[in-house]
Amino acid sequence: MEVAPRSRRGAKLAERLAQDIVEQISTLGLVPGDRLPSEVAMAKEWGVSRASLREALRILEVHGLITIRTGPNGGPELSRLTSQDFARMATLHFHAAGVTFRQLLKARLTLEPQMAELAASNRTPEQVIALRANVREHRKATDIHELVRHAHDFHALVCECAGDENRALSLMTLSLHGIFDIYSKQSRSGDIMRHTIDVHSGISDAIEESDPHRAAELMEKHMQESAQTFSQQHPTLIDSPVSWLSS
Repeated sequence: MEVAPRSRRGAKLAERLAQDIVEQISTLGLVPGDRLPSEVAMAKEWGVSRASLREALRILEVHGLITIRTGPNGGPELSRLTSQDFARMATLHFHAAGVTFRQLLKARLTLEPQMAELAASNRTPEQVIALRANVREHRKATDIHELVRHAHDFHALVCECAGDENRALSLMTLSLHGIFDIYSKQSRSGDIMRHTIDVHSGISDAIEESDPHRAAELMEKHMQESAQTFSQQHPTLIDSPVSWLSS
């Protein structure tokens, strides 16, 4: 594939190259699991040194867009971007800006009820079934990691119910939720997580019954309880800058 020459003045070569590669990935319609050409081929295609190409690929790997596989059949491969990838990038900026955990919890208090309200208005019958299945499996979980995973998945399903036109809000909401998952695994008790199941069941009922007001009201109460629990369990952390989740 012949690439038209373009100026990269005003930006670091590797950064601009990374942007160009992302644009090409989008133009070609590549999807997670697809492999990019070898380093040798890509360096030749873009007219850059292998050192510059590796730096550009490293930028994309850090942001979660690709995985660099080693070995005879290795090379760059497209990854599936998740809200956790977005959260990792966001926490670096939150930390640098001095954003505190309390401030993030306030942001969740604004976003999550809105998503529940949208979910109750836009959900499909198939999505309601998925919500019900999540609550059912959540009740069977005993391990704290499973309890946290099912709780996270429930909020992801609520975001899906909100509809494709609200994907930007969904991504921001779920990434904020994910930032607190690591702390939930460290300190949440089984009793608190089992109470969460009952709360999720009520929210699921409201979404299934297409009751936006009730869904938002229950989610707001849920977020208030979550904020109170985090504050009680992490009294010295609540007003500290958000930690950078680098991995």
